[in-house]
Amino acid sequence: MRLYINGKVKECKSSTLKELLEELSFSNKSVVVVKNGEIIPIKNYSEHHLSENDKIEIITVVGGG
Repeated sequence: MRLYINGKVKECKSSTLKELLEELSFSNKSVVVVKNGEIIPIKNYSEHHLSENDKIEIITVVGGG
């Protein structure tokens, strides 16, 4: 399926946000995911299904001070 991830077109096999993060090697990182302008809570990643042409922004959270 074709998705727009961080502004770039990418063909992905994933059907949920959780699978997408695993496919893109983000599963062990702290991230915030925005799908079509809506922030998706981490607890919903495994149930949140993707559709053709969804716009996904993956923002990596970096700690520090």
